[in-house]
Amino acid sequence: MKRETLNLVAMLVLAAVVTAPLPVGLVAAAAPPSVHHGALPLTADLTEFLSNSNGPEVPVVVHLREGYSAQAVADRLAEVPGVRVYRVLERISMVSVRASRDSVSDLARLHFVTLLSLDKTRSVPQLAVPHDGVRALSLSTYVHPDRVLGADKMWALGYDGTGVTVAVLDSGADGSHPDLAGRIAYFHDYIHDRDTPYDDNGHGTAVAWLVAGTGVANGGKYRGMAPGADLMVLKVLDASGQGDDSTIAEAILYAVDHGVDVVSLSLGGEWADSPVTDPSVSACRTAVGNGVVVVVAGGNSGPAASTVMSPGMTQEVITVGASVLDAGVVAFSSRGPVVHTRSVPRGSFAKPDVVAPGIGILSGRSSVVNDPQEYPVYNQSQYGDTYTMWAGTSASCPQVAGLAALLLQRHPWATPLDVKTSLMSGAHDLGADPMEQGWGLANVSRASEILSTGVPITIMTPKSYPTLPGTPVVLIVGDQRGPQNVTVISTADRGTAAIEVTGNASRFVNVSSESIDVREGYTYFGIGLSLPDAMPLNSTGQYVGVLSLVTDTGSIADMELTFTVATFGGRMLVDMAHHSSDDPDDPSSYRYFAEYLRENGVTMGTFGDPNDIAQRRFDRATLGTCEALLIMDTETNYGESEIAAFHDFVRDGGTLLVMSEYYDNRSNTASFGIDAYNKILEPFGIQCERFTVGGYPEENMGHVYGADHGGAVDDDPLTEGVRNIYVLLGSAFTVDPSRAHGLLWYDAARQHALVATARYGQGRVIAVSDGSTLYDDILYDAIRNGADNLALLHNIASLVIPEAPRIYEVQTKFDRIGQPGNVTAWVFDDDLSNVTITVTTPSGQNITSPVVERLGYEFMLDFPVDTGGFYVVTVRATDAAGHTKEVRETVLVPVPAVDDVFTMSVLGSLLVVVVAGLAYVGCKRFRRPMGGREEEVEWEPVWDDSGQTPPPVIE
Repeated sequence: MKRETLNLVAMLVLAAVVTAPLPVGLVAAAAPPSVHHGALPLTADLTEFLSNSNGPEVPVVVHLREGYSAQAVADRLAEVPGVRVYRVLERISMVSVRASRDSVSDLARLHFVTLLSLDKTRSVPQLAVPHDGVRALSLSTYVHPDRVLGADKMWALGYDGTGVTVAVLDSGADGSHPDLAGRIAYFHDYIHDRDTPYDDNGHGTAVAWLVAGTGVANGGKYRGMAPGADLMVLKVLDASGQGDDSTIAEAILYAVDHGVDVVSLSLGGEWADSPVTDPSVSACRTAVGNGVVVVVAGGNSGPAASTVMSPGMTQEVITVGASVLDAGVVAFSSRGPVVHTRSVPRGSFAKPDVVAPGIGILSGRSSVVNDPQEYPVYNQSQYGDTYTMWAGTSASCPQVAGLAALLLQRHPWATPLDVKTSLMSGAHDLGADPMEQGWGLANVSRASEILSTGVPITIMTPKSYPTLPGTPVVLIVGDQRGPQNVTVISTADRGTAAIEVTGNASRFVNVSSESIDVREGYTYFGIGLSLPDAMPLNSTGQYVGVLSLVTDTGSIADMELTFTVATFGGRMLVDMAHHSSDDPDDPSSYRYFAEYLRENGVTMGTFGDPNDIAQRRFDRATLGTCEALLIMDTETNYGESEIAAFHDFVRDGGTLLVMSEYYDNRSNTASFGIDAYNKILEPFGIQCERFTVGGYPEENMGHVYGADHGGAVDDDPLTEGVRNIYVLLGSAFTVDPSRAHGLLWYDAARQHALVATARYGQGRVIAVSDGSTLYDDILYDAIRNGADNLALLHNIASLVIPEAPRIYEVQTKFDRIGQPGNVTAWVFDDDLSNVTITVTTPSGQNITSPVVERLGYEFMLDFPVDTGGFYVVTVRATDAAGHTKEVRETVLVPVPAVDDVFTMSVLGSLLVVVVAGLAYVGCKRFRRPMGGREEEVEWEPVWDDSGQTPPPVIE
């Protein structure tokens, strides 16, 4: 019997033994009275905590069966050894406890327990990237958010939030701040059980000020959005800005029970969809169900998709992202979609709902600040230490909470659904992806006008489609998006509405149903975008349309459909294999650049993993799979064979993009592999200098260089529209003019280049002095400082497309020996001249029968499969200018195996004793998909070729 068969037999025998049922008497003896039989009801995050934590106590949330009183259960749990009752959440049928590790399983067996989950730690959203430039803003150029949010217009009408109470759940609030005097109607400290207002972190004071700060200390020029509102300040975060989720939930429910109108939550954290069990999420839903508007910060983990935190991912709350005034969405603002794979309703949902200014925001400063860098003293000579300038969706959230207070003062009858839908439908569209901006920049004046009409509001979110994690550019080779949910939010029952799609986009946009029953609240249907595999080349171009909900009275809601069908422009590989695991800079940090590439049909992927010890190395075969290679911020050295492969790659038509890094003149050290970089760049006439460009790390600021700052710019397609660039931390280049061209210079004498390029063979090299030039967050600093980084990135992306033909894919299919096989290649080029396909059989025979062309880019060759062995497939494409691209693949045709009667009989006998469940699992594990295709799985968002968003509107 073969070794593989013996191994399989052993696995099945072992599985049969392991899954054999335990004696009933033993199970009964081990279990206390009133127990669950079967698996313990523990969530995955609690199980992981038990595995990875060595602490004596475990923070556990006990979820109760319907009909059980949380207080009565808490009284019983208090008698259980090793269990300490922490929070009693009567309204949502949960009790939070601190349990010894040994007592967790005992809790899980209690008959009134449905589930045990982890009581997670929540915190103020930390900025994932430095908000450089915030402290450089001056009041001479500062624009307060009230102007772009329409609050000033509401104030002019006499509405300032008077009579409305907003609960701020945070690190407290400084009761001695002059702008909060008389505004804090109630204070309670859940951390230290104190009732006198204070803030030992600083975050809560800044948040509370943006809701209801009066501006007394600055003469009333700068105020919170609802300076007349009353504040209920509940301290749920400690001095470090952290707190337990159950504590936050208890405070939310307390606020509901004591008549607040709005709850503001500038906090959150990770969440697990297994299903969603966070007490704060249940508390938020309960609050909204009881007529309280809940506003939550989306998080600061952008620009990657699916980074909205909990409880901001809750459907019923108003989730707020961060904008740069009315110019665009800040890079760090968390993006949607929110994806539920187990929680009902399942699917992908749009978040955030709206955005508000979240960078360079003036606010109140606590007299006690735990992090002076986050909340610095602002302009001491004018206002002393009364104000700070800070950033984050934490700053955006309370502004929208203040807007909600203004709406409730003017429209006291408004429900949370009225407030949410009016703010969304009245928002100013920034032109960004709906998963970045929601419906856009909130505008309370427009929202109030909508509410004043008294007409029911019905909207669909996302506002437009397609969205993240896809892009508005789809490739002609059968690209697709989805599935994704459309959420219909309506303030009234509207009856049955037909779902109609018009415009040429209707050819490829599909929906899950023909109609939907629109009820007050939330209803859903699915949407997707799918191109057929066989589209002719002339199908490229823009597709537009409108998806409408139509009743007998006409359209009640519309969604814009806009996307572009493009040809394949090539692949860019990002080198991650040579990054340090301590400082990996993956492509999610430069999503805008990736989108510029995608505009040209260029996809982006990564090579290697900085956490993988046994890294693969670059070779000609690997580089043959891409048209462009990006090297940036690599700390480990390259081998000689890799460097030689890079040189061959460029000579054969590839584009090499090298982003230099920081060199410190003072310590004579480089933050990157400068010697390896110079070996790579040497044949091209470009060398990294040991010369500092930008600010030193402790400055936390970059510098602008170029024509307007003592430098120079030469004309070139790379520098079109570029006069200056912003450099955070970089180094300069020396350029050999006989082989390379310096394009943007540090100095007018043109000795130190910041951007350089070279042609080598059929390919191109582009070198830029600073890797962070790519980063999304740096782009805003560049714009504020008058630099043209965006234009430079756009130009680079347009020049990445190779002049040689691009081969999207080569696919070889065969059924069995004796049946013909097929090779299909998808090749793109504007002036494609010839495509040849050669199949070399195991005997060495070359098959080059005529290639069949179809659709303008699909080329096929049939070949006989007469024997098993290795077949070599070579596709060679040539354009009218003589540029070539060749791809070679080796395919193994297996020799048919002979059935082993003895093996099959033994396996058959074993399978009889294996339980049905194990048999099913075994089939799932060992079954192989037919036809070389993967089994269908539920969609989940990952950052890949299609994970970018539309071009930033900050242009």
